[in-house]
Amino acid sequence: MNVFRSLMLALVLGAALSGAIPSVSAQGQGASGPTAQPRPIEPDEFLRLAYSSATLQGQIAKIAASRDTRPEVKGYAAAAADFRTSLLQRIEAFARERNMPLPSVKEFEHQVIIENLEPLDYLALSRRYAEVQMQALEQEIGIYQAANRAPNQEVKAFASQILPDLERQQAEARKMYEAVKP
Repeated sequence: MNVFRSLMLALVLGAALSGAIPSVSAQGQGASGPTAQPRPIEPDEFLRLAYSSATLQGQIAKIAASRDTRPEVKGYAAAAADFRTSLLQRIEAFARERNMPLPSVKEFEHQVIIENLEPLDYLALSRRYAEVQMQALEQEIGIYQAANRAPNQEVKAFASQILPDLERQQAEARKMYEAVKP
């Protein structure tokens, strides 16, 4: 049952964030076949994805930090919750200054991830949180990298400011994951 739950969580997280970095096939000049070319990410799409990811990770960090989890997880989660609060404030300010809408409803897939984490405790919660963090940060960094290549200079500048912070979060999450992985 635990393996099934892990598989479901991975599938749900993958489905939730799979559209984060859409690409289109384009025929390159002189190329023998189609190559994947990342398409530019639109400002509204970037904000929706960035806000959704930050919200999800903030909520699950609070869950992991407030429960009896492994010390490595508890420490990372507490710092991650603070980081997410700050990041959400930055995203909200960026959107507000540009009169851009943010989602008012949580993504269904994100609610499922949260609901699957809530009943877990100690080692199961520690491992599941670490797994979700690794996957979510990889996807989130991809969102910000796509935005860093966007033609919109404001989005590009915002993404380039945040990207180093996310990469530091990923490095710390990797340490946490290594400490608790099966």
